[in-house]
Amino acid sequence: MKNFSIVFFVVLYSGLLLLINAESTVAFFLASLALSLVAIYKVCKYVKDPGEICLFDFFATSLLIAYALSSLTTQVKIYSLLSMDVAHYFRLSQHSLSVALASVAFASAILLLLSQLFPAKTQLCAMSQRQCREATVLIAMVLGAAIYCIATGLMQFQGILFNDTGNTSISPLASLTYFAIPPAGIMAVFMASGNHEINRFNRWLLYAMAIALWLVSFTQARRMLVYMAALYLVFYAFNAYGRAFWLKKAVFAAAVIPVAYFGIKLFFAFRIAVWEMPPGTNDPFRLLNLGLEIFSNPNKYDLDILLNENSLERPFVLKYLSMMIERVSFDKWLWGEALYATLLYSIPSAFIGAKHYLIDEDLIHPRIGLPIVDEANTILTAGMADFGWPGLLLFPVFMLLILKLLLLVVKKSGIGWFVYFTLFGVLTVLLNVENSMAQYWSFARSILIFLVLTLGARYLVDAVSFRRRNIPGYSY
Repeated sequence: MKNFSIVFFVVLYSGLLLLINAESTVAFFLASLALSLVAIYKVCKYVKDPGEICLFDFFATSLLIAYALSSLTTQVKIYSLLSMDVAHYFRLSQHSLSVALASVAFASAILLLLSQLFPAKTQLCAMSQRQCREATVLIAMVLGAAIYCIATGLMQFQGILFNDTGNTSISPLASLTYFAIPPAGIMAVFMASGNHEINRFNRWLLYAMAIALWLVSFTQARRMLVYMAALYLVFYAFNAYGRAFWLKKAVFAAAVIPVAYFGIKLFFAFRIAVWEMPPGTNDPFRLLNLGLEIFSNPNKYDLDILLNENSLERPFVLKYLSMMIERVSFDKWLWGEALYATLLYSIPSAFIGAKHYLIDEDLIHPRIGLPIVDEANTILTAGMADFGWPGLLLFPVFMLLILKLLLLVVKKSGIGWFVYFTLFGVLTVLLNVENSMAQYWSFARSILIFLVLTLGARYLVDAVSFRRRNIPGYSY
């Protein structure tokens, strides 16, 4: 309780400091530093004991990492390189940046408070032999589907999912596979390094599949590979009896962090390869070869220069929130239209036909006077667009309640390993703050589809096994 009080008041007072000194670059730096330290403390706590993870607390930490820590690192980079504060560099007012970061602090404070009112923690129980066997089959299916989708072009580099040569519709298989990669990989690491009923061969098989799934993420999304690495570290070498093996975690971190940096560079090489290829190219092997060539010859393609420029500006997600705060007013609220549009967009086309709904920037920007360009959408920007300040503060709570309800439904199924799969998926979604609202809805949709398929498969297997046991003379 003492540690919570310190953390809560640091977050709350940081927000108040920003509002009181909204024009001060020093106050902005100090507040982002304080909030970043809170986020780092929380991450260390999760690595030490993932059984202490509470979803409200975890989401607050994710918001602070995405907004405060990225703001701190961006300030340091820009000032050290250009001797310029971020407001001048991005041509924004310091007031709007301070108010935006204050809003993040207050939203996080609400989540932290709820973590004390509803302190339900993750339950990391041991898995039975049958659960481990079924989970291993699912992980292998996800890995196989990922390789198939990439090889056939259904799941292209940079996380682009297509169903046809005209690139006009999304493949259901690719969509389900893309969402399943992180939770499947995390579950593989958790099972392989824990005290579950798994033999030596299957442990090494799970490690191999976890590595393969992580390597697949190198072609898909930079944030995916980073967040998978982070959650691999959290759930690695943590056994089912609540003990973390610190030496193993230290060795694991020493191996994973350099590889993650390598993966980020490789991902950006694939991005340049997409730019270099003729428009509409749908050949994964040509893209793979060109990406590897760019990676091995960085000077020829200015890989390091382009990566440094991108890493200087892209992580600063606070920029978009501050732009919206400057432009959104009561008379420009969308009154839930942005939320409703993303909900419709996530419904499979088989149920509602072709989808031509405007979402995110296409829907919001014309209303508030911004050009329609790609920006860093988050749940806070969606809340601000729909209901202003109340929406910004309450949308994270609303989405968490939806995800907790989803977890409750999955637990009612009685399939222990699928509860883990869903939990790891929820943590990935919450950690990846830079999500459109449509991605939260799509995650819930995909989990429900997986649940139906899993229940159906288990029913068929049980029915066949029961029938065999009841055949006269059959030895089971």
